[in-house]
Parts: sequence; C-alpha cells; structure tokens
Amino acid sequence: MNQNRRDFLRTTMLASLAGGVGLGLGAPGRALAACTTAPMPRTLINLMLYGGMDSRFVFMPSPSHPDTAYLDKLWAARRALYSSSYTDYATMFANEYLLTNDPGGGPSFGIFKQCGWLKSQFDQGRVAVVANSFCSRNRRHDQSQLNANTGEPQYDRLIYSRDGWGGRLAEQCGASVKTVELSHEVSVFAQGTDTGDRLKQVVHAQDTRNIALPNEDPTSPRTHRKNVLARALKSYYEARGEETSGSNSPERVFFQHNAAFRALGDEVEARLDACGPLPAELSGLSLNSGHFAQQCRNLYDVCQSPDLFNVRLMSMRYNGWDTHHTQHSRLSSNLADVFGANGGLATAFQQIDTLPGSTNQPGDQLTLFVSSDFGRQLIANGNAGTDHGRGIYTILLGAQVNGGVYGEMFPEREAVADENGRVPLETSGADILGQTSTERVLSQACEWMQPGSAAAVFPNAASSDVESPGLLDNLMSV
Repeated sequence: MNQNRRDFLRTTMLASLAGGVGLGLGAPGRALAACTTAPMPRTLINLMLYGGMDSRFVFMPSPSHPDTAYLDKLWAARRALYSSSYTDYATMFANEYLLTNDPGGGPSFGIFKQCGWLKSQFDQGRVAVVANSFCSRNRRHDQSQLNANTGEPQYDRLIYSRDGWGGRLAEQCGASVKTVELSHEVSVFAQGTDTGDRLKQVVHAQDTRNIALPNEDPTSPRTHRKNVLARALKSYYEARGEETSGSNSPERVFFQHNAAFRALGDEVEARLDACGPLPAELSGLSLNSGHFAQQCRNLYDVCQSPDLFNVRLMSMRYNGWDTHHTQHSRLSSNLADVFGANGGLATAFQQIDTLPGSTNQPGDQLTLFVSSDFGRQLIANGNAGTDHGRGIYTILLGAQVNGGVYGEMFPEREAVADENGRVPLETSGADILGQTSTERVLSQACEWMQPGSAAAVFPNAASSDVESPGLLDNLMSV
C-alpha cells in the first residue's frame, strides 16, 4: 500500500473501533454500474473554520454608509489591519473590497476582494449572512469549537465523547443515512447519540481516490510483492471471517470492519474508475492549503457517488484563523482558498454541476453552513491582528437559501457609549455583540433537510436568543 492509503486505512479503522462497528456501509452485492451519477439528495455541508475567523474583516460598510461617525470610529479602530499607505477609509475600501447591496434594503457594504466567489453567490441571492450571531459564549478555542460542533452555545464541559448536531440530524434523516467526513479526522459534529457506537452513521473519506482496500493489480505480475500481499490479506480475512462472525471475540470488530469497508471501497473505486479521472481543474487545484484542496476533491467524488455513500451530510474544515498578528496577509490567503473566485469551493461547485449523467443539478441540492469557534475583537491589537472575541457573522449558502443580510450588519451601538460610558469601537476587548444563536439558524436548515427534525436536533432552539422576533422565519425555501 502507498502511504496515503495506509494512513487512510489506519485512521478510518481507529475511528470506527472507537465508536463500535455498526457501519452499514453498503451491501457487497450492489451492482457496479457505468458512470451514471445518481440524483443528489438534499445535503448539508458543515464547513468549520478553526481558530476564530474575524468575520468583520470579510464584511465592511461602504464609504457611503449613512452614519459617518460610525465609519470614522470603525476606521480608527481597524486601520492598523491594512496598509499604512491608505490615508483614508474610502481609499482602503476601493482597494480591498467589492461593493454589493443588501437585497433586504440595508446599507450597501463590501465583501473582501479575495472572496470573489462568495460575492458572486451573494449577488445571485444564494447567500444569507446572519449578523451578530454566536455559537459559543466564551473565547476559548477548545470549548468554543466543541460548542460549535455540538450545536450548544451554552455547553460548559470539555467532553469530546458526545453527540454532535450533524450526528443527531443524520439519525433524524434515517438509520441508513451517513455523514461523510472529508477532512483528516472525524469531527465531533458527525458523532451520533449511541454512546456505544457514535460513529455508526459516519464514513471517513479522507482520500476518495484511495478509498478501496488493496486488491490485486492485473497489470502487474502475480508474483509482484503488492499482489502477493493483497492476496494474503484478502485470504486471511475470508478464512477467519466465518470463524469469528458469531463469537464474542474482540477480533470480531476487525473482520466486520474489513467486510463493510471493502464492500464500500470497491464500489466507490469502480464508480470513480468508470467516470474517469478528476477534472483537470480539481486534479490541478493548487491552494495555500493542500489539505483543503484535497477536501474539495473529496467533495466532488462524493457528489459523484451519493447513492454509494448514502450521504445527506458532509463535514469539512480549514485551520489557521487565529490571527493575533499580520492578519491581512494570513486572511487573504485563507479567504482566497475558501471563497475566492478560483478557490476550492468555487472550483468544486462548478465541476459538481457538470457531473456526467446527472439527472438533476447536483449543486442546487447542496447547502453550505460556514461558522467558526468564535469571532475577533472590534479593535486591532498592536501586531496588525485581532484578539479573541465572541460574536460572528454566520454564512449559509445554497440555491434554497433566501439570500441577504439578517440582523443589523453594522450596529450603531458600536459607535455610541453604553450604560457604562464606554464606546465599543474605542474600548479594547469589545466584541461583536452576539444576539442570534446559531441554534436558530441551524434549526431552519434542519427543516429544509428533513421536515420535523429541528426539535430533536436543536431542542433549545425555540427559546434561544434571536436579534428580533421572526428574523429567520424565511431563511430557507423549504
């Protein structure tokens, strides 16, 4: 086996053994058809930006913003994040942001220039930006990331062996439904409620083009070392499988895993072989993060075989958003990878909609939820960066999203004195004030995915915080 395949097998097997083996990955007898992409079911993709993204950096008010006092204070608070050659806000904005308009009638604003695909999707009405939201009430990476993945902003214990909101939603969608993890490790987001088998509805697809367990290569001599090892491994499991299938031997889980995983791997490999190599746009995709580029390739392949994976949810991640220093250069590369016109998501979605033999528009069946552990503070620190904050702007993207801005994007309160006489944009440590729980956002997405599921997945959503009553009632076209 090559190194990628060996690492993949090791991490997948360890993941399944940690939670039990009830994988149900597919029946070995399923027909391996030619390249005919099955219809894509409604599928929710959770993209977690680890490290705490400064979402205010992505969205900034237009120089024509009606509150000039707000603009003056905002520029004073954050000008250190940009080049010192910018003498005023208007010059900075013209160089750094792409102007757009809120279809809901709010003030015009800018989307950071490295987010060209995000801007184009917003202009098409496919992006909802939920301002002043929060997925955690603290500023600790570990706890906030756990809170985001469990969908419980108030959760105050650091326990990773528990269910995530994706795992709960998968269970509501049906026992055969899978959450497919596309990154290097399975997130808490995907874990289910069965304490003895939290991964039974999870498939770890770290490298879809090396997903199959090794078989003989007919193009190589039978005596080739890899062919000999492949035969020996397969023969071993076939010989021992019946011996252990009805026993309580601890070895049983290995044999069950081998059978289930070999069946899925062979089916996926056959489908991808029939459909041919990755499009050149994806095979040659070069991003600052090779890890994210690989996830985008995996995303394409899963959309090429949704019936084999039984997929309804997927999980992706991008690390490196903890920008205490040199924020502009670091966020520029990150945002270009994720949201750029030639970035990973733009490339993957473009190719997904050209899948051969597809009977629907696959990309229109995908809804992308983007969040981060927490936000950043309003005022730049002394190192051209920002420190940990709380409030964020949550992004929901897809054909069924009613696009626009939800909530007050640039609240007047940030530029006026509070009850203690402090102006947030002039006070070190001030955050975006989180007023809408992501429970509210995600409960709407759950109903789009599986009507009637929200109450089970987010039982506290109805009583959770929201900036104004009814704000998110029309977030999705269910």
